[in-house]
Amino acid sequence: MLAVLIAPVAIQGAVMLVDELVFHRRRGLPRWERIGHPLDTLTVAACLAWLIAAPPSREALTVYVGLAVFSTLFITKDEAVHARLCSAGEHWLHAVLFALHPIVLGALGLLWWTGHSTVVAVQLAAVLAVGLYQVVYWNVGAARRSAARAPGTVDNALYGTLGEAWYDADDSPIALLRAEARHRNPWVAETLATSLTEPHPAVLDLGCGAGYLTNFLAERGHRVTGIDTSAEALAVAHRHDATASVEYLVGDACALPFPDGRFDAVCAMDLIEHVAEPERLVAESARVLRPGGLFFFHTFNRTWQAHLIVIKGVEWFVRNTPRDMHVIDLFRSPEEVATWCRRARLEPLCLMGSRPRFGWPLWRMLATGRVGDDFRFRFTRSTRLGYTGYARKTREGRDP
Repeated sequence: MLAVLIAPVAIQGAVMLVDELVFHRRRGLPRWERIGHPLDTLTVAACLAWLIAAPPSREALTVYVGLAVFSTLFITKDEAVHARLCSAGEHWLHAVLFALHPIVLGALGLLWWTGHSTVVAVQLAAVLAVGLYQVVYWNVGAARRSAARAPGTVDNALYGTLGEAWYDADDSPIALLRAEARHRNPWVAETLATSLTEPHPAVLDLGCGAGYLTNFLAERGHRVTGIDTSAEALAVAHRHDATASVEYLVGDACALPFPDGRFDAVCAMDLIEHVAEPERLVAESARVLRPGGLFFFHTFNRTWQAHLIVIKGVEWFVRNTPRDMHVIDLFRSPEEVATWCRRARLEPLCLMGSRPRFGWPLWRMLATGRVGDDFRFRFTRSTRLGYTGYARKTREGRDP
């Protein structure tokens, strides 16, 4: 009997451990959850403290049932936040926890009623330890970790100093950006051709740099606008515009100087990880898109693999790579980008990972620090490093 009553408590503990170590650590917790989770724990502690303080009786049981019902309802309060931030897997795990919560409180009540107060006391100590962890790690510790990371800001000034190196350097990480453009540009053009009815759509390229994508699309007859914060990079882009048709503007991708619904497609390739307010960038992109328009993006995932390969690997093996060209704290998970898209009325339709192709060009780069024009990337199913995708602006509902 004792084992049967303890089993749901153990299962709940295991599920909570997965929720914390997998989902919470992956996405981080906003302020409301950092406050709300210790409050959830406090309601459980109140239930168990009552059992320890009160000897078994009908009156004490009535009070306990009231506390247990309140706790069972109270823990659902964060679902409005979870609806915006959580993946399907985390939602499922929460459903399991919601189902287990009254079962666990019922089991602990039976243990108390049958004289196993010591087990209840041990569980109360465990609950208080969890609450202390939530306060220290997610509140006190989070503030200290944030302060420690503050100096790590990405160096965007680099892109205004490259000049013609944008197009001819092989001893610089910009050569990797050229290789990525060779990989993605045909896919963007093909998606535009197959997903839009307009034969020559109006395309806005955010953070266009020296025009890798803008000039490519212009040569295929598209009406293209490029915007970037670097006038120097735009001058290079203009010189390499064979069509002389691209409109290049100096501007902020998070505060676009265009009216609502101006473009058929907006591209943010290798840009999300360079801005401090990526959600605002996505919202601005959605604003200037017409209903049915496409939002293209490419960025890097916030994983240890991306930190090792995309940041440290490039610093170690590619010549002339500056510090803080990329910063891991500005990398974003696919779930975060998908959440921002949906908030902006952009429905994600495609997501693919990408990585370098294995072969001689890669090994040569590792040995010499130079990136040749034969260096290639490929799409993959894994999004642990970088990922590319697009979303469509919904035709229903109000625009953001």
